[in-house]
Amino acid sequence: MNKKVSKEQHLLSVMQKAFDKGQQGNMDANKMLNWLKQELQTEYTFQSEKAL
Repeated sequence: MNKKVSKEQHLLSVMQKAFDKGQQGNMDANKMLNWLKQELQTEYTFQSEKAL
C-alpha cells in the first residue's frame, strides 16, 4: 500500500508542476501533454531500473 501512496503522491506532484507551468503561460496544450508524458516516463524508467 505504501508503494501505491507513493505513486499517487508522485502523480499529484507532477500534476501540480504541470499546473504551475501552465499558470506561467509558457505552455500550450500540446507542450503540456508532451511534458507530462516525458515526466511520467522518466519516473517510470527510474523506478523500473531501481527495482532491477
